[in-house]
Formats: sequence, structure tokens, C-alpha cells
Amino acid sequence: MASYRLISSFASRTLLKSPRIFNNLGRSNSLPGGSNQFIFNGFNGTKSQNIRYMSSSVINLSDFEATEKFTQLNHKSVLYFTATWCPPCKAIKPVYEELSSKHSDIAFGKIDVDENSDAALEFNITSVPTFVFFDGEDIMQRFSGADRTMLEKLLQELEERK
Repeated sequence: MASYRLISSFASRTLLKSPRIFNNLGRSNSLPGGSNQFIFNGFNGTKSQNIRYMSSSVINLSDFEATEKFTQLNHKSVLYFTATWCPPCKAIKPVYEELSSKHSDIAFGKIDVDENSDAALEFNITSVPTFVFFDGEDIMQRFSGADRTMLEKLLQELEERK
């Protein structure tokens, strides 16, 4: 299936670093009963770092630290490496979002390679879209291309793992 090769070197780019971990990091809401919780754009956790994945959503991971935390905090997860300029990425995006609501035991992360080049380098991403599947912190499988059948198959395999 279609995928686009990344031509420019991430290492040669000069990027402005942002201190954010997730969109809306640090925004605090008071919940009924008076407990304060932090909202991490799809994550919901108390100050004691009891962070859990909220189902039916795709988490935008804006930097490498966020990416590391995402894979550490979730028992099963998948990372979707994408780019705004990539036609196959645009085609698979709604499929990925739909599958995130069907597989509630799996955390779904999304990484724009132009915004989070450190994660793209760390995971050796050479084409987009690329999907990386994790069982705990271990990479189970990866593939590149906008292949719905392969994405569904690997999500099913990940879900069935104990």
C-alpha cells in the first residue's frame, strides 16, 4: 500500500523545543468531591501519577518525552507516525480513529513527524504512515503504508496477547 518516504533528514532541522508534554498539560479541573485531576488531552490522572488511558480517543504526542510516557503508562499501545502533507496518511486517519473506539484495551497515539522529529528519529521512521505496536514497552510489530487490513490484523493480534 501507499506510503511516502521521508526525504529530508530530521537531524539537520532546527526545531523550536516546546516544554509541553501533551496538549493542555497542566490544566487542572476540580471534580465533584473536591479532587483535583490533571487533564492530558485524553489522559486523566491524579497528582499521584495515577494516569490511565481514556478509550475512544487518539492522543497527539507532541514531543519525545510524551511519547516515552505514553508507551510506559499503557499496557498495550500503537503509535501512528504521520505528516500533514502525506495523502496516504490523510486516507488512513479516519480508519485509525474509528479503530481506536473499537479497541478500548489499546492506547492509540499519533505523532506528526514534522512536529515530533525526536520520536521519529528514535523509532527510525523512514516513511509515513508508519504504525508501531507495543506490548508493554516492547515493540511487537511495525509496518508502513495505509493498509487497513494489516492495521486491523495487528490490532487484533495485540488485543489477543495476554
